Amino acid sequence: MAQTFVHRIPDWCVHAALVVFGALFSIGVSGYAGGQENNLYHLPVLARLYDEPQFANDMFIQSLRFYASGFWMLLAGHVPEQDVYTVLFLCQIVSRIVLFSGLVVWARLVGVADIRAQFVFVILVSLSSILRGYSKAGDGGLLIDYFTQSELANGTTLLSLAWMVRRRMAAAFAMNGITFFINAFIAVWTAVPLAFILWFQWREGKWRIRPLFGHAAIGLAVFTLLAIPVLRNILANPYNISIPPFDYITFLEEFFPYHFLIWTIPSQETWSFLVILCCGAAGAMALSASGALLAVALSGAATVWIIGVVLPYLTHARLLLNLHLLRSGTTVHLLTAMAIAGLATRWLFSRHETDRHVWAPALILCSCTTDRMLPLIILLLLMRRARPDLAFRRRYFATIVLLLPVAFFITIHTVHTYAAERQIIQQRDEWQDLAMWARTQTPAQAIFLLPPGTSRGTRTGFTTDMEQEQLFQGAVVFNYFSHRQAWILRADGSAVMWAPAYYHTWHDRLQDVTHLRNLSERSHYAAQHGIAYVVDRCASTDPEHAIARFGRLCVFRTFKGTET
Repeated sequence: MAQTFVHRIPDWCVHAALVVFGALFSIGVSGYAGGQENNLYHLPVLARLYDEPQFANDMFIQSLRFYASGFWMLLAGHVPEQDVYTVLFLCQIVSRIVLFSGLVVWARLVGVADIRAQFVFVILVSLSSILRGYSKAGDGGLLIDYFTQSELANGTTLLSLAWMVRRRMAAAFAMNGITFFINAFIAVWTAVPLAFILWFQWREGKWRIRPLFGHAAIGLAVFTLLAIPVLRNILANPYNISIPPFDYITFLEEFFPYHFLIWTIPSQETWSFLVILCCGAAGAMALSASGALLAVALSGAATVWIIGVVLPYLTHARLLLNLHLLRSGTTVHLLTAMAIAGLATRWLFSRHETDRHVWAPALILCSCTTDRMLPLIILLLLMRRARPDLAFRRRYFATIVLLLPVAFFITIHTVHTYAAERQIIQQRDEWQDLAMWARTQTPAQAIFLLPPGTSRGTRTGFTTDMEQEQLFQGAVVFNYFSHRQAWILRADGSAVMWAPAYYHTWHDRLQDVTHLRNLSERSHYAAQHGIAYVVDRCASTDPEHAIARFGRLCVFRTFKGTET
């Protein structure tokens, strides 16, 4: 009876359940805490702070009007403030659903067809150390603990590449148009592996001129329609006009060079990326014929990253460097993780006992624990190729021995992850409480001097003491909930990428603020610049002089500051 009932379930229902399971399971593994890091740029857009009069002279907030992601353009002004964390969490779920839709399509392409095998596959991908956190030597988001549009584009990228492998060119180009609408530079990266796959198929005689141009025309037409709103917003940006001169690479070194400049990345991290790339290539080879086009796509993605290595040595052009080419290593990570998870799944369901009880558990051990184990994957694949059958009498014992460390590691990692998430949420809530107080107890035109934030660049001109850096944690939500100006934050520098006219304001203010060493200096600086309030730590100051306190945060009125 039960078996008959299962057969009556439509395939699309099973597929949907699989994808939703993968999305929710992966969020359970990575954790989630909305309102951090890059949400600094998203939250003001959701609230349309740039339309409020108190931000009329705030170039950072005004520049966000031209933050050219169609995703945030659609949501701007339509998210009730009290629902913002819920909406961001729902966006995270949608992002993971799109990602696992792409991963499952690829799983079928590499020979993981059985539904039970696909459930195992999505579990292994979710646990993969290759997708944990951020990409090596490029710092692109993978399975991270908050939502941004770039991670949503990871899923559309995989779908676009998978559909090109299936020779559904119109759908592939259209999906890349959706990627462009979400994040334009990721669509530029994706064009290269798409071209590699198309060229490979052409050489194999799988395309003829007439149908090729017909499919391409349809796909490119859809791509253009989706790209127009983003391009129009870019062209309307007034901060691109009359740009004061400055060296763009110097700015990147000051702000955040790890998406752009290979010489700023520790050599150990670069080697880790190359190990992951080699693991992907070896995994694709081990998948035999089903891994051929995976290897082609991986080659295209690696080519983009290599161009990113070379490009800053050839030019300082802002528009080219803004393609974030080192960050394109996320595609290499995604394809590699999928190849290794697909291979491990196929071995787990293999008829060969050695594959099931030795090689598959060993591969899971290497790929789902610490990333220091990743180099062993290459050695493991070489050993399996040389000795596919091993004379083990206690194969089940070998399976237990290999998988127990995986269970232990995942348990410890999950405990640490959720402890960190609790701390992030506590720090964020302190800043939210402060922001709500500021909104009700201070004039709309009041300006706040906040701790500027964590050191991100490699140049040493902007140094902040550790206490100030720790105090900043959670401050991303301040503008959104307070509807008040923050004088300067280090992370505001990202706006220079789409509003280069903001550079000198950002640089000069940050240089001044990061040289202030105590509350007295910060208060005097604030008074000189018409900043009414300073937020500082409570532990090392007299809280009796604070006009408000929120956990570790104290608010001080400046000695001569005004409130208007």
